[in-house]
Amino acid sequence: MVAIVLCCHYMSAFSALGMPLFLPIMLQELDAPLQSGWVGLLFILPALMTAVAARYWGHFADTYGRKTSLLRAELGLAVGFLICGFSQSLWQLIIGLSIQGLFGGTMAASNAYLATSITDKNALKQVLNFTQFSARLALITAPIGLGFLVYHYEVLSLYRVLAILPLLALLLSCWLKKDVVSADTIVTESNTIALPKASTETKSSDKAKSDKKEAHQSAQGLTGATFFANPYLFISVLQFFLAFCMVATFPYFLPFAKTFGLSTSQIGQLYAMPHVMYLICQLLYGRISHRLPAASLNLGFAVLAGAVLLHLTDYLPLIWLARMLFGVGMFMCYQSLHTKMADTNQSKHSGKIFSRYDALSKWGGVLAGLVVTLFVPIFGLLSPFILSAVMAVIAIITIKMYQRHATDAKNHTYSKNI
Repeated sequence: MVAIVLCCHYMSAFSALGMPLFLPIMLQELDAPLQSGWVGLLFILPALMTAVAARYWGHFADTYGRKTSLLRAELGLAVGFLICGFSQSLWQLIIGLSIQGLFGGTMAASNAYLATSITDKNALKQVLNFTQFSARLALITAPIGLGFLVYHYEVLSLYRVLAILPLLALLLSCWLKKDVVSADTIVTESNTIALPKASTETKSSDKAKSDKKEAHQSAQGLTGATFFANPYLFISVLQFFLAFCMVATFPYFLPFAKTFGLSTSQIGQLYAMPHVMYLICQLLYGRISHRLPAASLNLGFAVLAGAVLLHLTDYLPLIWLARMLFGVGMFMCYQSLHTKMADTNQSKHSGKIFSRYDALSKWGGVLAGLVVTLFVPIFGLLSPFILSAVMAVIAIITIKMYQRHATDAKNHTYSKNI
């Protein structure tokens, strides 16, 4: 089951994560102005649509099944890719990217299905690491492979061929076992049927209402509590910071790398290097994790900040080093976030949990794209890396504040008990 989900996620992510690197070339094919900010806006458009639709699809998954939601996401990607592939104008491309975002969201759908099927926290943590592994693998293979293809084919026409991948994922996902839908409803119905007497029905009805209220409060506890009292909200906010740090460096990486006189294929390799390092760290960590301390979010964001600032150099070997450190920082952050997410998971609300978790990631990417779109024309191609470093520092400050509050709350509880 895990192998099928990961394989399908990789096939769906290949186009969705690989093609945005070549947006400047797509705009040239459509005779759109490159200096108008369209590169940054189109880069964040699918993420914006996914973030807007996340709440609805989370409810959809918890109501109609996580497998159904996964099939929906794969079909939505395929339709969006086909519209992009046949685009003859900028507005048709915008429609295709919007549909890709609105009806896609395979990361959240895959994680929700896995979280429903896997109850062991350690196993779930490892599986969440590997869904990120498949995404990084797509970010490695897609830019490099597509970088060679753009020499021979129009970039937009590649979307038509790549639409086959989510369709194959859709067919393969049909083999997955259907998950249990609406456990609360099942419990309520069984209680009502088993107790036919009038007085007992009243008790059953009261118990059913109590169960529903408890489930509602449980869901609210994950999403509606104050920041410092809600570990789930804390995790999601850090995911927002991490997404901003990464995405801020993506939209204008192609023109930035061209200043070093690199070819398109070489730029694809440089772009993919952080994700290569992520995979290497993941594979090595699985062998030696028992000898290492738990991954630190503070250290992960510190490594990210140092890596993006290292991009400010004019020396190409240091740029390669910066890309490698960027991957190490990404791995440390995700490893820690997935551990915390597995510890707070509630499988009956997995659709809502992972949709909102993914939504905050997308909002981080959207904000990053908007900010760099405004900053690059004014401050140049190095400004995204400075913004990324600033957000990493803000994330470290937030973690320190949360840890201090948790320590104070623990000490207060201890003194109260005494």
